Amino acid sequence: MRVIFLKDTPGAKKNRIKEVPKGYALNYLLPQKLAVVATPEKITALEKKVSQKQDDQQNTNSETEKLLKTIKNLKIEIQAKANKEGHLFGGISNEDIQKILKKEHNLDISKEAIELPHHLKEIGKHKVSIKIANSKTELTVNIKAE
Repeated sequence: MRVIFLKDTPGAKKNRIKEVPKGYALNYLLPQKLAVVATPEKITALEKKVSQKQDDQQNTNSETEKLLKTIKNLKIEIQAKANKEGHLFGGISNEDIQKILKKEHNLDISKEAIELPHHLKEIGKHKVSIKIANSKTELTVNIKAE
């Protein structure tokens, strides 16, 4: 009996069509709602669903690439209070960078995506890693004394 799996199981992954023994399908897969009988209508619906999901994924990937390219070309300048040696009185955090990206460039990036091992505490140019959807880029942050 051919079935379409609705959930991942040890025997098959979700949205896969597979031939299984009739007793296994009738006594286990169907009652547990792990699979449905593979009718032509359901197969067509599954193919549409899978192709739509692939299209959505491609659109998301292209949008992410555009965003990463935009971020890579940005140079952010921050004014902060510092002493004569160039050490800041306070540090610049990923939240500060997020607010500047939102305010000045209208980019909505979560603060978790901005990877800072520690707060930026010195005047000068700094490279900050930004990770979006398993892709990384670097943003240039220039800190100047007030």
